[in-house]
Amino acid sequence: MRFFLTILTAASSAFAAAVLQDRSSNYVGYLISTFTDANPKVQFYLSNGNSPSSFRFLNKGQPVLTSTVGTKAVRDLFLATNSARNIWYMLGTDLDVYATGFSWEKVQTHGSKALVIWSSTDLVKWSSSTLATVEDNTAGMAWAPSAVWDDSTSQFYVFWSARTYAASDPGHTGSPSLDKIRYATTKDFKTFSAPADYYTIAGTPLIDQEFQYLGTAGHWARFLKNNSGSHVLEETTTGGLFGKWTRKPGYVTNDRPREGPVSFPDLQTAGLYHLWLDDTTTGYLPYQTSNIDGGAYTKSSYTSFPAGLKHGSVTPLTQSEYDAVLAQFPPV
Repeated sequence: MRFFLTILTAASSAFAAAVLQDRSSNYVGYLISTFTDANPKVQFYLSNGNSPSSFRFLNKGQPVLTSTVGTKAVRDLFLATNSARNIWYMLGTDLDVYATGFSWEKVQTHGSKALVIWSSTDLVKWSSSTLATVEDNTAGMAWAPSAVWDDSTSQFYVFWSARTYAASDPGHTGSPSLDKIRYATTKDFKTFSAPADYYTIAGTPLIDQEFQYLGTAGHWARFLKNNSGSHVLEETTTGGLFGKWTRKPGYVTNDRPREGPVSFPDLQTAGLYHLWLDDTTTGYLPYQTSNIDGGAYTKSSYTSFPAGLKHGSVTPLTQSEYDAVLAQFPPV
């Protein structure tokens, strides 16, 4: 196992294509991919120019994508692309909290082991939804996916939250592991490598991982939810996704509950990063920092920030991408 992890560390230290979250003059605005509890389908919001606080609800307020597979509900959305930005994947958790007989225990013990996937070459025309099984039979669920493209191997590293059971416990009646972050690799979101553990903390259940590329090779921040305390923690590294990470003291905020972190750079001010945290009831609350390595955040003072946005992703867009999305999905 040590030899395997050493190979991953060496091979993964050169992650260079953090194109979704890098600050660049090529980007002119932001696309939010989100959902609501009452309507667990993909919804788009587009920023007014490069504002991080003012957005328009696209597609005249109607969902852009609807899952027709699995539970036929989708949550925890993430929009992934490669460095060429010529293929896009919308990922989501296959979970319907309003299903007959629903219970949180049931969906974490015998929940969906697949992610809901859509693909597009232009952010405008999308495939139908598919189910991509990423977990094995030891897992109770696969939640809150995200993905990072690696130029050096031309593949995506896909991450999600899971809890696992012993292989000798196929009924999942025994004691599971704590929630942890798992991962696999894929080139097409159809075929995946075998799932493996990515990150655990002794005594702390972890879900809702979000990465933030910090502009230079190997330099990243990541945010995770402590699923027992409902707090979001931050860690940073200069050694790549499989390098050594340093935990910031305490939590991003002492307010609770908080989950579903999404991080993105400001397109106007260098060194300014935004972090949104879902408070589970009213939706995202915005925070920001000019010292992301320091881990200190202040609540953003916005007068027009949209209410009700849930665990999703924020994607900087180029002018052509921005114009195409706006034309295809006109706002309310």
